[in-house]
Amino acid sequence: MSTEPAARIYDLGYRAYDGPRRGTGWAPVTIWSHTVQRVLGLRRSFRHKILPGLALVIAFVPALIFVGIAAFLPVDLIGDDILPSYGEYYGFITTALVLFAAFIAPEALCTDRRTRMLDLYLAGPLDVRRYLLAKWAAVAAVLLTMTVGPQLFMLGAFTIEAAGPPLRDVPELLLEIAIAGVGVALFATAVSMGVSSTTSRKAVAAVSTVLLFLVPNIVVDVVVENTDAPDELAVLTSGVAGEFAWRVFGETRPISDVDIPIERVSTPLVVAGMVGWVLAGAIVCSLGYRRLGRAR
Repeated sequence: MSTEPAARIYDLGYRAYDGPRRGTGWAPVTIWSHTVQRVLGLRRSFRHKILPGLALVIAFVPALIFVGIAAFLPVDLIGDDILPSYGEYYGFITTALVLFAAFIAPEALCTDRRTRMLDLYLAGPLDVRRYLLAKWAAVAAVLLTMTVGPQLFMLGAFTIEAAGPPLRDVPELLLEIAIAGVGVALFATAVSMGVSSTTSRKAVAAVSTVLLFLVPNIVVDVVVENTDAPDELAVLTSGVAGEFAWRVFGETRPISDVDIPIERVSTPLVVAGMVGWVLAGAIVCSLGYRRLGRAR
């Protein structure tokens, strides 16, 4: 008589999808949702949450400090030299914004190409254009938490503490916060997504993004200050984004010993520079992925 154990059959075969079924128009929404979760480290291990969490903390910490100052100091002692203006606040979060953009765009784009998930996306009803729109919208939405969130937090806290603007000025200020925040977020999205579309290696994309934010600023400042080059060259640097925020709020930078060429550029040219950067990033990204789409 055989002593072998009885055979077992496990039901590991194909299982039909029993979730909600939506039209093909929902494909970009799904891509957007999954991308936001991925770059923020949601539903992933703790190590994937460290950098996004650290960047968001850095963005909000100055706002928390200034709100605390406004809460403990008497209103008559709070002046413009103690609390920053809304345009000036972007200077406190520039580093966090650059590092965050350099991290999330490669995570959003490079990962799909490296793991070949892009092939699966494009094999279905999703085309390159809608895929990129979903990715851009996800990265911009995450960056908006840094460019708009702290500003709204400060406005609400200052208003409650009677250290903010008069209530009649709040709607206009809200509009300015939205315009400046969306503009800066789109600028950072365009730069980081454009760079990330040229490589499948996240480290290369991240380093290249940081260099693109920093190196042109240094080069243009040196060239303008030491030659007869026009100040308008400054719109080719990332400094145009910070200057755009200053102009939206109708503010001027505090007087300092450092002469910044972008300050001497007209407002229409600053806006044109912002639009140019966003269009350049979109064109680079679109051309790179059209080639990928045709290759498939």
